[in-house]
Amino acid sequence: MHKPALIAIILLFLPSASAYCQESQRPGPPESMPDRARGDSRKVPELRPLSQSEPVEDMGFTISKQVDEVNLILSITDSKGKFVNDLTADDIKLFDNRKSPEKWNYFQARTNLPLHVILAVDVSSSIRPRLNFEQKAASTFLKRILRQETDRAAIIAFGSTVQEKTSGMTNDAKALDATIHSLQANGETAMYDAIILASRKLRESRRTTVVRPVIILITDGDDTASKATLDAAEEAAIRSEAAIFALDANSIYEMHPKGRPVLERLTRETGGVVLSAREEADLKDSFNTIEKILRSQYALGYPPPDLEANGRFRSIEVTSGKQGLRIHARKGYYAPNK
Repeated sequence: MHKPALIAIILLFLPSASAYCQESQRPGPPESMPDRARGDSRKVPELRPLSQSEPVEDMGFTISKQVDEVNLILSITDSKGKFVNDLTADDIKLFDNRKSPEKWNYFQARTNLPLHVILAVDVSSSIRPRLNFEQKAASTFLKRILRQETDRAAIIAFGSTVQEKTSGMTNDAKALDATIHSLQANGETAMYDAIILASRKLRESRRTTVVRPVIILITDGDDTASKATLDAAEEAAIRSEAAIFALDANSIYEMHPKGRPVLERLTRETGGVVLSAREEADLKDSFNTIEKILRSQYALGYPPPDLEANGRFRSIEVTSGKQGLRIHARKGYYAPNK
C-alpha cells in the first residue's frame, strides 16, 4: 500500500518583526489536536536532478507534489535585515525530526511558485472606524502582488458569521477589488471559524501542485463569536501549510489589546508575523513588508527520514553555516495517518 502524500510548506520571515525575537520549541502535537487522515493520491512529477553547487533561479518546470516529500519555502536575512538571495544548497542545514534527510530533490532561489492568498477581513463593529483604509490598502496590495498567469486569491469576511465572498480562488483583480469595497462592518468576531474556512479552501486549491499558501488576517484578534476554538484554528492552518500574516487592527488607544497575544501565537506557530494596522500609514507599510517577503524566498524539497504514518507532529530545524544569517521557520508539520 502506498503512503499518502505529504507536503509541508515552511515560510520564514523578517527578523525585524517582534514575533521573531525569540525562537520557540515545539516538542510534539498538542493533546487537543486530533489526527486526521489524508487519503488522496498524488502524481509523482518528473524533476530534474539537483546540483548543490549553485542556486537555481528558475528551474523551468512546475514543482508538483511527490509521494512522501516535504516542500519548504524559506526567507533568509542578514544581520541588517536585508534579504540574502545568493545562497546555495550547501549553505543550508536541515533536520527533520532531529535527523538530516539523505538528499534534497530540488533547491530554488527566489522561488516563483504560484501564490495562493486568502484575505480574511474582520467586519465586526469594532473594526468599523478603520474599515475604509483597510479596504484601500488590501485592494492595492492584491493588485500589486498577484501575477495573473499563476497567482490566485479569495476574500473571506467575518463578523458574527463567516462569509465566503468569492466563489473560489481567482486572478481577477477587478472582481477582488469590487468585493473588498463591498464589505460592511457589523456584529461580533468569528475569527477562528474564518481561519478554519480559509485553511480548508487553501488545502483544496493545492491538491496537485506546490504553491505558497498564505492567510492574511486584518483583525484586532479578539474572537467573540466562533464555534471553533483557538486550538482548532491553529491546527487547521498548520495542516493547510499556510502562513498567517496578522495585521493588528486594534485601536491606537489600546495599551494592552486582548487579541494581540492570540495573533502572536497564530503567526508564530504557522511561520507568519504580526504587523501593525492601527493607522493608515502602518497598514500600507505592513502590506509592503508582506510583498517583500513573498518576493524573496527559497524553495526546497526532500524525502523525510524515517517517516511513519502515525499522524504525529514532526519538528523541522533549519540553520546555515554562514555567520550572521537569520532563518525563521515554522516548527514542523504533521505526518500522515495510516
